[in-house]
Amino acid sequence: MLLRVSLASLLTVTSVLGTPDIRHAQSIRGMNPQFKDKYVANERGNFACLDGSGEIPFSRVNDDYCDCADGSDEPGTSACNNGSFYCANVGHVPAIISSNNVNDGVCDPMCCDGSDEWNMADVVSCPDICEKVGREYRKQAVAAQESAARGAVMREKLIDQAKGIREAKQLELDEKSIRLEKVEKSFKEAEELKDSLEESLKVAKEALDKGREAKKQAIVDVYLPKLNTYRKHLSAELHKLRAHHDALVLLLRSVRNDHNSEFNDPAVSAAIAAYTEYYDAHPYIEDAALEYAEEDDNARRERQLAMDNDGDSQDSVSFEVCSPAISIYENERETLIGDIERLWQTLDDLRTGYNKNYHDLAVKAAVVGLDEYEAVREKDLAEIQEAASAIGLEELVQQVQEGVDKHMELENESQAEGNSNVDECTEPDGGCLSDAAHVKELEDKLSDARSAYWDLQSERSTLKNTVSNLRELLSKDLGPDSVYMPVDKECYSLDAGEYTYEVCLLDRATQISNKDGSRQSLGSFTEFGKLSDGALADYSVHKYLQGTKCWNGPNRSLVASFECADEIKVLGVSEPEKCEYHAKMTGPFACVVSEETVSSEQNAENIDDVPAMSDVVGEQKIHDEL
Repeated sequence: MLLRVSLASLLTVTSVLGTPDIRHAQSIRGMNPQFKDKYVANERGNFACLDGSGEIPFSRVNDDYCDCADGSDEPGTSACNNGSFYCANVGHVPAIISSNNVNDGVCDPMCCDGSDEWNMADVVSCPDICEKVGREYRKQAVAAQESAARGAVMREKLIDQAKGIREAKQLELDEKSIRLEKVEKSFKEAEELKDSLEESLKVAKEALDKGREAKKQAIVDVYLPKLNTYRKHLSAELHKLRAHHDALVLLLRSVRNDHNSEFNDPAVSAAIAAYTEYYDAHPYIEDAALEYAEEDDNARRERQLAMDNDGDSQDSVSFEVCSPAISIYENERETLIGDIERLWQTLDDLRTGYNKNYHDLAVKAAVVGLDEYEAVREKDLAEIQEAASAIGLEELVQQVQEGVDKHMELENESQAEGNSNVDECTEPDGGCLSDAAHVKELEDKLSDARSAYWDLQSERSTLKNTVSNLRELLSKDLGPDSVYMPVDKECYSLDAGEYTYEVCLLDRATQISNKDGSRQSLGSFTEFGKLSDGALADYSVHKYLQGTKCWNGPNRSLVASFECADEIKVLGVSEPEKCEYHAKMTGPFACVVSEETVSSEQNAENIDDVPAMSDVVGEQKIHDEL
């Protein structure tokens, strides 16, 4: 902004800018023609600021000094920051730019006539290209008009399709509703039959199970005490066998760890190799043996007694528990007997084969220990044999096996389908079905009833979903005349480089990474936009809300705005605010049939006859962009 400093400087500026012609407002540079009646001197020879804030001598209009608060006294200079400059753009569309852009040394693209740089000829050349720009603009306008016309036709086609779809969906809804009503009735009957058969089967099975339980209890009463006697005998035998095993392990461990390797005795090396092979397969044996050796006699007896009591409380309560426990004990006994024989043989080979001339204390101690072990083993085996004789072990084992077989046979019988027990027939003439055969008959009937029930349940569920979806579709706001119905939930996408954006109409919006394919929800369709009055829906604006939450930000969302065109496309996606996306789309939904759109083809044919803007400037058609 320049300061008015003297009359001489004012005269200088006036000589540059030219003296305003008070009689002809059209001669005032940068003036908006729609205000030409305002740019004349009043009866006092002054110019009244357009905002009514004051008046100045008319000679101070466009004097490159801002006098009016609204900047209206400087339409042709850059003196006022809030002023505006009118580009006539003869041959194209007039434009209005900020006064800040006047004579700034840059050709403003809004002013294709170059009038914004009227005083910068020595700095920049801004040729008048409005005829060329205007002709291209008019071509694009006609092309857009043609597209709008095709879009309007397409919109009418969509409406016709929607009408047909709606009629078909309504007919389908009526048919499915009638079918659903019938299926509901059949389903209720099938459910009642199924429930009745299930109850009858339950009663029949209870009667059958009652008889089998009586048989089972008889077996338990006779054989469970025998199983417990045998289990206790096995437990006592295992205590001794575990002690034998641990003693042999400790003897061989001492040979391996403490022998004198300088003697290089082959018998010692063979014993160590054999034990090492066994140890590698059972790495836990030494820890167990050491724990056993560290116990005193009282602690060992208390631990074994606790194990026996625990076994009694757990294993003796039922046949189903005791029988497997016996199998476990028997397996452990067989394993221990085999391992003890293997370890004893290793030590026995060492005893007979080691070089007695070598003074290897560890080997000699092991030999002595083996002798002591054998004495203990002989005593223990005698006690085991004495206990076996006391309980008649051989006969007891046979009785245990007999009880297990009978119990298993009864279990298998209860699981077998169609197992007939004519002995349980309750009719005196024996002409009835047995309880087991009756159960089988009821199971077959129930199987058929359940199949029918499940088939009807599936059909019922499918029909209910179909009817619900149809009702939802027919009650859904699908735009004027249901124009969106033919494309409801159809998806359209745009590859934007790093991401692909997918918009499924009236359904959802998604951001898809082109790098790894990961998907982020940009929201589900929630509502249409609102017109300026806020009461009516703007069906060319779709809002997709409550998408995936952004890191330290809001939930993602997308607003899709449609422009009239015959093809549905995603033209571009922007992110004006963090995680708030705007999609520019085209489609026939925003098109309206009018005489103007219908005549677009004729306009296209006569494009060379479209008048230049110089012929219509008097109409003052003003736009704020090219």
